[in-house]
Amino acid sequence: MTALRDVAFDRRRRRAPSTVAAVIVLAMAGLAACRGKDSSQSLTATRYPFHGVVREVKNGGADLLVEHEAIPGFMGAMTMLFPTHGPPEVSRALLPGDVIDATLVVEESRYWLEAIHRRPGPSRAVPAAPSAPPPPAGFVTPVPNRGVGVGDRVPDFELTDQTGHPVRLSQLRGAPVAVTFLYTSCPVATACPMTTAKFSRLDAMLKEKGFGKLLVVTVDPLHDTPAVLAAYAGKAGADPSRWKFLTGTPTAVAQVASSFGVVYYFERGQVIHGQAVAVVGPDGRLASIYYGENWEPEHLLRDLEKARKG
Repeated sequence: MTALRDVAFDRRRRRAPSTVAAVIVLAMAGLAACRGKDSSQSLTATRYPFHGVVREVKNGGADLLVEHEAIPGFMGAMTMLFPTHGPPEVSRALLPGDVIDATLVVEESRYWLEAIHRRPGPSRAVPAAPSAPPPPAGFVTPVPNRGVGVGDRVPDFELTDQTGHPVRLSQLRGAPVAVTFLYTSCPVATACPMTTAKFSRLDAMLKEKGFGKLLVVTVDPLHDTPAVLAAYAGKAGADPSRWKFLTGTPTAVAQVASSFGVVYYFERGQVIHGQAVAVVGPDGRLASIYYGENWEPEHLLRDLEKARKG
């Protein structure tokens, strides 16, 4: 597994009414609506210099699979899929192996590449990839760029916890809730295992203070059954009355992930997924969210306490 990592993106600011209207326009039915927005008008976007090698041009240039360099202050070097903005003929003309410079734009839970330029000179050779196994039957990828904004109500959902009991987000109303995503067979120490360790520390803090709930949603529901999650939760010392590990149908889990701006997909036998941790207030509205691994339990404790006080 390779995680989309190394970004701590704090969205605790509430949007002004005019920005809310812009976000409604930006809300996507797929990626096309997002591309139709002029990102230069964005009031909340953060931009990062972006450099990398095109590995695949998808959807007529609407999406680029790029092996990119580290993006200081945002994420480490990796290969991932990016939607594009700008003249379609520019990205459509790119070929695998082309070296590009661009701007990565991140706004709330949406992201895209714009101002894409191919560097002069020969393209880098793209090594022939071995035949990749198809995704497991039933695997569902979340729709990207569908995450709710801070201050918006998180859509209710029902999943199943490690004890086999159904859990609805709405049944936790009245208490602040921290939510994150991982999967039990993740081999990358700085990804899912680190998230579990941080939640374990947060769990101890909440136990001492006597408030708050923790939800961990698997991104591999085909493998992570309640029994598998129970074994994993047991190793983490999770008390299911306060710290729940959730699974469900692939479609239900993907819908939850989309609500928090988390995308995952199957590639070469592995689940590649984004890292995010969010706080949902007692009223069911998103209070804060961080992307990547650059967050600490103390950050979430602060946000949970703030959300509890309203």
